[in-house]
Amino acid sequence: MRRPFEVVSLLPSGPRDYDEVWEFQRRAADRVRAGGRETLFLLEHRDVITLGRNAGTGDLHLPAEQLATLGVAVRPSDRGGKLTFHGPGQLVAYPVLDLSHGETDVRRYVRNLEEVLILTVRAYGIEAGRSSVAERWSSVWVGNDKLAAIGIHLSSWVTTHGVALNVTTDLARFSLFTPCGIRDGGVTSIQKLRPGVPPPSVADVARTFVTCFSDVFDREPGPAGDEALAGTATTGGAT
Repeated sequence: MRRPFEVVSLLPSGPRDYDEVWEFQRRAADRVRAGGRETLFLLEHRDVITLGRNAGTGDLHLPAEQLATLGVAVRPSDRGGKLTFHGPGQLVAYPVLDLSHGETDVRRYVRNLEEVLILTVRAYGIEAGRSSVAERWSSVWVGNDKLAAIGIHLSSWVTTHGVALNVTTDLARFSLFTPCGIRDGGVTSIQKLRPGVPPPSVADVARTFVTCFSDVFDREPGPAGDEALAGTATTGGAT
């Protein structure tokens, strides 16, 4: 029998601040540790560059003060990896899962997230895959361009953070820093990979993502309860 999890979509309320959503994840992780249901957050962020645990500010091409004048925040994060960008037009998915029940394998968890992303974009006619280059591990690529980034954190086998898939993202924002410290690769989006074709909405991609996530992780999605929605000012589901 599939394990149930709650889907909390913040998409209807528009892009959200990074700090605000981190607080939602923290509360959800506490609920999971206390025996509550797992949660999958779906959202867009306001423009922000996040610095993972392995990041330094040397990969920023402009100081944080100047980035702020461009409307781009800079925030530290306890996820793995280096620098990445989140903004409107990008589907961000934060699974808060308890892996202590037979899933205590970090590499398997990351590979499963990659598989969800690969299956999701395949639904839109895009063949993406993993890179054989060691420094490009834990992401999804089309040729030499990154389509989706992955950065996670685990504490007592409870997960936070997750994936970011470029749908109609402003790719020019990635020129403000060196994404993930990789200097010889580019970035792309579903929109860029399908020229002349109207791009799907982030909500459409979110619905596909939930279906693929449920299949890969063998879980059953459901609407979020009142406790999971507390403070989010939205409703469950991917619309």
